[in-house]
Parts: sequence; C-alpha cells; structure tokens
Amino acid sequence: MAVTETTTESWGSRLGGSLRGVIMGGAMFLAGFPVLFWNEGNSVKTAKAIDEGEGACISLESNAKVDPEMNGKLVHLTGKADTQDVLSDDTFGVSATAIRLERQVEMYQWIEESRSQKRKKLGGSEETVTTYTYKKDWASHAIDSSGFKEQGHDNPGAMEFESDKMLASNVSFGAFRLNSDQIGLIGSAQDYKFGTNFTCKVERVKIQGSTIYVPNAETRNNPKNVRDVFSQTRIGDMRVKFRVVYPHEISLIAKQQGDTFVSYTAKNGKKLSYLAEGVQDAAAMFETARTNNAIMTWLVRIGGFLLMFIGMSMVFKPLSVLADVLPILGDIVEMGMGLVAGLIAIICSLVTIAIAWLFYRPVLGIILLAVAGFFGWKLIQKRKAAKAAKAAAGAPVA
Repeated sequence: MAVTETTTESWGSRLGGSLRGVIMGGAMFLAGFPVLFWNEGNSVKTAKAIDEGEGACISLESNAKVDPEMNGKLVHLTGKADTQDVLSDDTFGVSATAIRLERQVEMYQWIEESRSQKRKKLGGSEETVTTYTYKKDWASHAIDSSGFKEQGHDNPGAMEFESDKMLASNVSFGAFRLNSDQIGLIGSAQDYKFGTNFTCKVERVKIQGSTIYVPNAETRNNPKNVRDVFSQTRIGDMRVKFRVVYPHEISLIAKQQGDTFVSYTAKNGKKLSYLAEGVQDAAAMFETARTNNAIMTWLVRIGGFLLMFIGMSMVFKPLSVLADVLPILGDIVEMGMGLVAGLIAIICSLVTIAIAWLFYRPVLGIILLAVAGFFGWKLIQKRKAAKAAKAAAGAPVA
C-alpha cells in the first residue's frame, strides 16, 4: 500500500531559503580551492614517495629468518601469514583458528521508501508530491519505524544480535610478527563452513548453507510456534553469516624493525607500507600503489569540482526562484545559471589545479592555464554575443 503526501512552499519561503543558501553555497565554492590545491600537492608527494620507495626497496628471498643487516631498510617479502589464535563467538558457539572472524547480522524489517515530484505553480510557489511505499527486506541495521507515514509497519526497534569482528592478536610472518594494523589489512575472507556436529548456542535456529536463521523473540518464546524460519520469514527474524580469514600467503612492503615491520617514511614525509593478497613481486605492488594514487587524485578532483559547481549553483539559485513567478521562465533561468555555474566551476578548478602544478609540475601547469584561459574566453564571448542579441532586439543591455 502507498501513502501520498502533498506539501506546498510559498514563493516567499522559497526565496528566503535560496537567499540563506547563498552563504552556504559561497562557503562550499571557496572550500573547493584549498581542496583542489592540497590534492595536487599530495598526489605529487605520494608519487615521489612511491618512486623513492621502489628505488630503496630490497626484495628478500625468504622470511624464514630475521636478517639484522636489513634492520631499518624498506623490504619486500612474501610468505604465509599464520596464527595459532582461536577466535570464538561465544553467543553462537562458532570458533576457528583464524586471522579474522566476522559475524554479519541482518534483520527482516519493514522499509519505507519515498519518491518525490516537484511542480512549480504560477506565482512562484512549489508543490511537492511525495509517495511512500513499504516493503519487507533484510537490513544490516535497526530501522526506526516510529516515524513512518503509515501505521501498521512496526519494526522491533533494536537488533538482538549485532555484527561483530574479532582479530587474532598473534600473527606470524615466517620469523617475523605482524602488527595490529597489518593484521587488519589481511583479507581473502570466505564463508564459515559449519561442521556436521555443530550445535548453535542460540536455540531454535535453522542453518541453511553458511547462514544461521534466527526466529524473532516472539517465536522463540513460544514452544508451540514451529514455523520454518527459512521459508516463512517474519518481521524481527535475523540471519547471521560468519566470514573467516584463514592463514594464507601474503606479500608485504614495509620497513623492517627488529622482528616486525613499520611504515617507511620517505624524504618528503610520506609514509609507505603495502600489503597484498597472495604472492606478488615488488614491481606489481608499487604499480598498484601508483594506480591507487591516480584514482584517489581523480576522485578528489571531481569532489573539488562538485563543491564549486554545487556552491555556485546555490549562489545563483535566488535568480531562478525570482523568475519562477512564471514557471517556464524560471526553468530557462535555472538552466542558464546551471551552465554558467558549470563553466565557472570548470575554469576555477582548472586554474587552481594549474597554479598547484606550477609549484609541482610547471610544464603541465602552463598548459592547463592555457586551457582554462580558453574556457574563460569562451565565457566572455558568450556574454558578448548575448548582449549583442539584446541590442539587436532593442532590449536594454545590462
């Protein structure tokens, strides 16, 4: 069943909100400058640190013994990350000799979904029609149903069992020990396989494959209720999956410090430490580090541009709201302001990145400034053309 809610915001209220948004938009726009500048410097410093690390890194043939001569040096090693620690989940009675044991819990609940449609009205007001629909599904967190628009979709409000993660304290790497940060990076988790003699400490559950299905408290407290929790799922039921990381081969690049490892600090202060699954040579690991640096750089560039674009759009928003007294005019103004905001954001992003590159990559910085100048020239030409068109039509030129 669906519930529809209609709200109307007056033109004055919308205008006031857009004017208040100018301050926030301006702050977002200005924040884009330091974000983009810092990102370029960080990218170059990280790249230089990776190059330095690759040049200094020594690949050792074996991790079977600690070589005192390698102490303080950046080394590359491959071998088995091993442990004798037994990790136990006392609530469900699951245990394994493993590096990590994870309990992943979901509860069957009502989920409220909403979809809104906005309609501009003559005079500048805006009508919003929101449709709320409800479905049952699994969720990894408790969903508060007290604020649902429609009654009758009640959730328990809290999860009886929470997700959890346990890590081994002692993980060996040949003759070495791994620190807690390195242990936390080891992956390759797989589903826990329940033995034929496994008995769950939580009563009245059903094990299906690698998942434990737990009936809700109402069912568990009623001995006469014998429903199949797997095929007859009800609100409040939980499903629990265990994932485990067993000892396996890894590859490591870090600074040897006694019989353990710490991060290597490059000359520019950047810290290097890499851990990969399986057997990988040093060249492949450093190449992965370069790829990750490039991806992160582009993500932050996009984020900085969006900060500027959204911020500038908020600064221009009052103009389109003013024009919304005639909805079609407001749409035209909003589209035009969106294009202008996009051009300004592109120009400012390119100029900021170019100025940063003048510090870190001078040749590329000059090229980028030229590109930004081209976009600026196009923006000026567009404005001149608009003025000329208005003059030709006999309209006053701003």
